[in-house]
Amino acid sequence: MKKVLLVTFSDNADHQDTLFGMYEEMRNRSDWEAYLLCIKTPKVELQKSDHTWLVDCPERPGVTKKTFNLPLLVSIIHRIRKEHFDAIYFESLHTWNLPIMLMSGKAKTYQVIHEVIPHEGDSQVKMVDLMNKAVVKFADTIVLRNKTYIQDMIDRYGISADRVKYLELWRRYPAYTTPVHSGRVLFFGRINPYKGADNLLEIVRLCPNIQFDVVGRVDSQMQDIVDQLAKEKNVKLNNDYVTEAEMREAFVNCDWVIVPYNSASQSGIIIDAYKYSRPVIAFAVGAIPEQVDDGKSGYLVEAGDNEKFANKLKEAMKLSAEEYDTISSDAYQYGRKKYATGGAMNRFMELF
Repeated sequence: MKKVLLVTFSDNADHQDTLFGMYEEMRNRSDWEAYLLCIKTPKVELQKSDHTWLVDCPERPGVTKKTFNLPLLVSIIHRIRKEHFDAIYFESLHTWNLPIMLMSGKAKTYQVIHEVIPHEGDSQVKMVDLMNKAVVKFADTIVLRNKTYIQDMIDRYGISADRVKYLELWRRYPAYTTPVHSGRVLFFGRINPYKGADNLLEIVRLCPNIQFDVVGRVDSQMQDIVDQLAKEKNVKLNNDYVTEAEMREAFVNCDWVIVPYNSASQSGIIIDAYKYSRPVIAFAVGAIPEQVDDGKSGYLVEAGDNEKFANKLKEAMKLSAEEYDTISSDAYQYGRKKYATGGAMNRFMELF
């Protein structure tokens, strides 16, 4: 029996859902013994046991006062060394990952890098690049969530090809969610420069007869654009913290999820859309084309062409109820086959 520790110190619900779901799947197997190390106050549901270690760690990968809680960090490392793990898998970047990698004995270490090329304009760009460079030096294996950026990873960080592995994203998957035919469009997620808030504003103005729900915390750099969005009559804004239940409500109550990004590695929002049986319309940037079966689970639009994006959205909103129900079902089935945790189990096992 192999013994594996799954780690995320992230306060991001997506990272937590990804790792918690895999932990639960692994706990049902007799050939693996899984442990979970995570933040003390997770945002998503977790099946707790004596194999779940919840700690009061720093919430962000940057340097905070809690980063220097050395007694806690040392106690975590001591506990890890005592268990003699075969492998330690880190789902997200964090400053504490590094000392754990260095001091946890003979366990093989696996670090996921979500952003090979940090997004220009993102307030965390320097920290992400610094963390990427650090974990590349110390992790045995680097795990990417898409194929598109494998060569970029090798070239940018000078890592040998045999140390880079591809492992597609996954999520817990609920049962099929019946369409509500609300006539609403959803833009969901933190409003950062790379996520195309400028594109969103233009698309909103090109589609005055379509109702948009814009849900997500605002990066300070985007405040001016968000203020302009707030003045549009066809926009409903929610820039507060959103609970898991409120997130589900936002997806269920829309017909289409839009991803008008300026750049992207991959998008967790697309997976969330499929979870709730909602098709997507997205710019074909980064690795997003790997996530959308064009014409089946949604539509891809040439990057940066807001007019074409708006026209595709208008066409989509004119689908008959029967046509929409078909693409809704297709999006769910496509997502379930590609991204459900149960289906990802074998791929995850093969990583080790």
